[in-house]
Amino acid sequence: MTVFWRKYNELCDERGIKPRTLATELGISAATVTKWVNDGMPNLDMITRIAEYFDVPIDYLINEDDTPIIPQANKKRSVFKSVSSLSQRWVSLRRGSEISLEMQLKIIPYVNCTVQFLNNDKYIEYVPEAEYDTEHLKDTETIFDILGILDHCADTESYRIVQVQLSRIVLYHLKEKGFDREALRTEHLDQEKMAYLYTGKDSGKTHNYGLNFSDMDFLREFTGLSYQIMFTGIE
Repeated sequence: MTVFWRKYNELCDERGIKPRTLATELGISAATVTKWVNDGMPNLDMITRIAEYFDVPIDYLINEDDTPIIPQANKKRSVFKSVSSLSQRWVSLRRGSEISLEMQLKIIPYVNCTVQFLNNDKYIEYVPEAEYDTEHLKDTETIFDILGILDHCADTESYRIVQVQLSRIVLYHLKEKGFDREALRTEHLDQEKMAYLYTGKDSGKTHNYGLNFSDMDFLREFTGLSYQIMFTGIE
């Protein structure tokens, strides 16, 4: 069950209305609701209508945070303000379908892993391949290459796997710097996705992914560690 579907049902229960009945009132088809039941997500227009109906922020419907919503007349959040920026972010997202061999051969020595590790998500625990050659740190462009890969929406299984394995390298170095799994239990990170990255156990098709750029930016601010340290462990 997705976070959205759980919260949508909870809000409907609180108001004594059936989820499918409300969807019909909001002009949403029964077929669409069935997709939600099967781990689908509403599009931007639908989730806006639902958020407006319940008078809650869009963030509340899609994030893990279960903090109760307390309406305050003088501090009510505008759904449309959230949507205006969110829609622009969605438009700019790019599809990731293939990572060239040339790019992989550039990334592998920088993050100090094997080609097998990078392309197989059955390797849960990252182990540095060798003593790090600091000469690789001179190639700062690779940092942006990796961030670019993480920022794409994985359109193939192979692309998803590379994102996952790069994320596991990041989590390894964070742990080495004192930020273990417990330290990263925060509402700003999808905890179901984090559980998948740490354990490899299926968390549902919407959570079995790697860290994205927003996650990385948050981790940089939260830990005070640079992208270089998170990718290599080297100051």
